[in-house]
Amino acid sequence: MKDTLTRFGLVISLAAVGVVCLAGCGSGSESADGGSSDAGSGEESEAFVADLQEGVDIVNGQIEAVDGAMEQIMLASDVEDPTQKYGMWVMPYYPSDAVEEYISTVQIENGTDFQITATSAESGTEWNMDQNGDMAEAE
Repeated sequence: MKDTLTRFGLVISLAAVGVVCLAGCGSGSESADGGSSDAGSGEESEAFVADLQEGVDIVNGQIEAVDGAMEQIMLASDVEDPTQKYGMWVMPYYPSDAVEEYISTVQIENGTDFQITATSAESGTEWNMDQNGDMAEAE
């Protein structure tokens, strides 16, 4: 129980840092076509961005914690503790009401590359956030 609480506190702390970094870095970057490189993510609520960042932090944390390559991790709101089901790690993930829906199975390529995909409840737009916290509208 103590390890779970410690891990949960770490994830929340990392999510808060990620939100601050996204807020500070995302507004001034220009892409080659003159638009913002974060493709309008500034239009989404802070809660939505924080939920995506929390998912990224959970997956990154599990990749670091487990020895060996993983091809998938599942984010699920129906588990209390990290567990193995369906031949993969299932991690607790409880997004706020800012997330209308999210894709629970996260594909991992090259051992560390992945995207968290979720739909904003406010705008109805689907977004991806990669392992580095870069956010872009889903294609």
